Amino acid sequence: MSHLCHHLYTKTNMKRTITIVSCIFFVFFSHTLFALTLEDLQNAAVQNRKLIEKYRIQISQQETALKMNNSRYWPTLDIDYSLTKSDKHHSRISQYTEFESILSYSLFSGFDHYFQKHALDRLKNSKTFELNSMVQDIKYIVSANYLHLFDSKSLLTVAEDEFNLLKKRYHDAQNRHKVGIIKKNDLLKIQVEMDHAEQQRDKASAAFDKNLDEIAYETGMTIDFDEMPFNEFKALPETKDRVFYLSRAARRNEIKTLEQLIASEEMNVQSLHSKYYPSIDLAAEYYRYDDDYFFGAGEHEEQDIRLKLSMKMNLFNGFKDYHSILSKKMDVNRLKCDLEELNNKLANEVDKTFSDYNVSVKNLKVSQKSIAQAEENLRITDMSFNQGLATTADILDAIYYLSRAKYNYIYAGGELFLNYYKLTRLADDF
Repeated sequence: MSHLCHHLYTKTNMKRTITIVSCIFFVFFSHTLFALTLEDLQNAAVQNRKLIEKYRIQISQQETALKMNNSRYWPTLDIDYSLTKSDKHHSRISQYTEFESILSYSLFSGFDHYFQKHALDRLKNSKTFELNSMVQDIKYIVSANYLHLFDSKSLLTVAEDEFNLLKKRYHDAQNRHKVGIIKKNDLLKIQVEMDHAEQQRDKASAAFDKNLDEIAYETGMTIDFDEMPFNEFKALPETKDRVFYLSRAARRNEIKTLEQLIASEEMNVQSLHSKYYPSIDLAAEYYRYDDDYFFGAGEHEEQDIRLKLSMKMNLFNGFKDYHSILSKKMDVNRLKCDLEELNNKLANEVDKTFSDYNVSVKNLKVSQKSIAQAEENLRITDMSFNQGLATTADILDAIYYLSRAKYNYIYAGGELFLNYYKLTRLADDF
């Protein structure tokens, strides 16, 4: 059950310190047996989004690529079995069988296997950091939508309050008009404002429904608003100093991803240098021949076993290896530029967001005082109007000032928590 905003500030509690829990968005909801917290929604979003599953598949692909590379450390075994029939009548042998088996092992390939293994390992790490970054993004988006949902409900409550205030004044004005106390145009002024307030209430209701649908989409859950106590907004969030956020931003998952990609490309450069080395292979070969389709059925057969050590080295290929290495080095330099740009961007984001957060704290305190003043102004104006000392325009202005003060408080509170969530995202701290 929500408490209406104008009940938050009454004459009896105006001198008391108004806590954040009673004024952050002017709406309270009773706790149910099952309460959906922000953490519950974040975990549901991470668990249900196919985007996360896609990144996990990419990590599995990198693990498979590592295993494929490790297979190069094993020997290879090939067999070749052939049956041949020739229609050349001048040939004495028209049909024969050949079998060949080769067991080979690479003794040296210029450290290519070693550097490729480390390159793939770094690439796998980069995918892991990408996944962590995506999890942080999803949790931030859910947090922002969670805040927008609470904002929209608070704005709807203020719009309903304004409409109810005008509706009450309109009925009072109708009675006054019947006995000739106020003019017809004064009654019409209130009616125009009441109709406008009704439109604003309907718009606020539609915005609330949209935000509810949005968070349901992000989490993949059916959301019951009454199951959400919004305990996260009962007090100002605890923030760290600017140095903390700068240091954490410098070690964000996006930074680590680029660092691992750079390390992977550097390993690829070293791997390409293996082209300048010779390759050394050891092979054991077995060969068997028979002049019939089946071994042992012919009149002539041969067998041969060979052990071969071979070395191969390219002396010139038109500078292909040189330019391949040069291109890969350019990839490394490009990634380093991206890394420096990202570091600068994140540091700038921390400075801006930290400054915005401090401003929003001040705005919240100012708007908090404005509500008490606007409510007192409405109370005094009502009394003056009843005594014939205030006009209809004065009443409409007083209601408008109160609604505006409440709207300003909601926007200030929303900005404060949104900036807090931005700082949390910048620090990878969800």
